Amino acid sequence: MILSRSMAHPRAVEERTLSWDEVQSWVRQVFFSGEALESSQTNAERLSPVAAAHRILTNSFGLIPFGPYRKDGEERVAVEDPDLNLVLKVRPNDYMSPFMMRKITMSNAFWHGFGAVWNRKGPDGRVVQRLPLPSDCCSIRKDLETGQYWYDYSVDGVQKTFSNYELSFLYFETYDGIRGRGVLDLARETIALDAMAQRYGKKFYQNGARMSGIVKVETDMDREARQKVKQEFRTYASDDAFAVAVLDHGMDFTPMGVSQSDAQFIETRNFSVEEISRFTGIPKHMLQTGKESYNSNSQQRLNYVTDTLLPYVVQWESEDSYKLPTPQDRRAGVYIRGNVEVLLRADPTTRASFYEKMIQHAIYNPDECRAKEEKNPIPGGLGKQFVMTKNLGSLESVLKGDAADG
Repeated sequence: MILSRSMAHPRAVEERTLSWDEVQSWVRQVFFSGEALESSQTNAERLSPVAAAHRILTNSFGLIPFGPYRKDGEERVAVEDPDLNLVLKVRPNDYMSPFMMRKITMSNAFWHGFGAVWNRKGPDGRVVQRLPLPSDCCSIRKDLETGQYWYDYSVDGVQKTFSNYELSFLYFETYDGIRGRGVLDLARETIALDAMAQRYGKKFYQNGARMSGIVKVETDMDREARQKVKQEFRTYASDDAFAVAVLDHGMDFTPMGVSQSDAQFIETRNFSVEEISRFTGIPKHMLQTGKESYNSNSQQRLNYVTDTLLPYVVQWESEDSYKLPTPQDRRAGVYIRGNVEVLLRADPTTRASFYEKMIQHAIYNPDECRAKEEKNPIPGGLGKQFVMTKNLGSLESVLKGDAADG
């Protein structure tokens, strides 16, 4: 409240006499210690760097397709399981798509430290529905006799308790594997600082870029005279941004505040973006800041996928591989895998270079690369063979060995 008062319309005089020590103490309290702000989700999501980080991370995780696979020798093959394919690829529940379910789960993890999905199973033990649960409605308790953890959810007056095995968990950060820590916990001070800077800027410009202050008068003034001086100074807080105040009778105006340059307002906002980037692992250029080159940004995006997003994908794969397939299917080698390569589809140059190297070193065959681009196989089955490029001859000549050595 102190900061709000300090940024209101310019004040001519306080209702009581202040000593200079009191004035200095008030300034330090307002402009250096800051007003206490609750780092709630409501406050945080109004800050552009936090909102951008949330959007990027939740959308990225939502874009990744997951599906059941198993190992056949050294080859990974997709499993045609109607029940798993339905909840993983078509519709996890009646209300949302797989993309939206994953986005909501990551959103809960982002804000509250963990997101949980209820894997509702039918009488035969197969998953028939997946429902994301609101993390802020959950309380965790431990059975002191068995050591088992239980998760109590209370949503709209309905209470239900789950065991760990019934839920798939995604943690933003955790130190014990049970309780999570989200952005509101890890970046509390950064969020509060950015909220203060944003409120400061709003009040600054609302008041025509003028700050409040104190008018010092060398003579005694009664209440009526003080009110008259205050009202006179309020006229300079009008819409006329170039109004000039004229003081007489030995009046001296002392501004209550600091200038924008002294407060390093813009630098403070940029620092907040950098801090959110560090806490979330999202490159600065993806948060619309920084001046890196195109090549640097491309490398940072690749690092974002491998260093920031991939750990969440592996975590989710491990959870679902243990909790989605039936015990019989799990013993048969069925597991869940996510394909992070879809996030590179927006960069054709990187994609083409990647495919080229994979084919040249016989890691992928041409048809496998064409399948990733949703192209039909090469006619005649020529694209199913693995090749090692010798020269720039035709594919058929390379496969037949007719081309001369390069």
